[in-house]
Amino acid sequence: MNIIPLLVAILVFVAKPENQIPQNQQFLKSENPDVEGLLLLQKHCYTCHNPKSKSHDEIIAPPLWGVKNHYLKAYPEKEPFTEAMKSFVQNPNEEKALMKGPIKRFGLMPKPMISDTDLEKIVNYLYENEIENPAWHIEKDNHKNGSEWPRE
Repeated sequence: MNIIPLLVAILVFVAKPENQIPQNQQFLKSENPDVEGLLLLQKHCYTCHNPKSKSHDEIIAPPLWGVKNHYLKAYPEKEPFTEAMKSFVQNPNEEKALMKGPIKRFGLMPKPMISDTDLEKIVNYLYENEIENPAWHIEKDNHKNGSEWPRE
């Protein structure tokens, strides 16, 4: 049996562009829902809720870390948490809002263009994983609670 034709056929198949997932899309096809949820979160939410913002003055929406904490206080169990958050994101309105202060400062969040399936993955990711808290927010909380500001 000559194995060379088989190897050539495999290499031709693998080398075809239509058989390759673009590098930036590989994780979106992942079997790991946490990775997929994080990537969807970064794609759809971090435009406004970016944890890398440099200051309170730079943000255009509250940090997701704070949003998650408000939802956890009101809905500590996963199912009510996910239902409440999905309900708000699918139809943002002041009556459903848990954070009235940010609405006064930023206005009501616009309804994002996202599928229910992707929203489910994002909200599950938020519930199941630690969310990055912006450094300026940590410093603000420490100062507000009487702690010393972090020294560098």
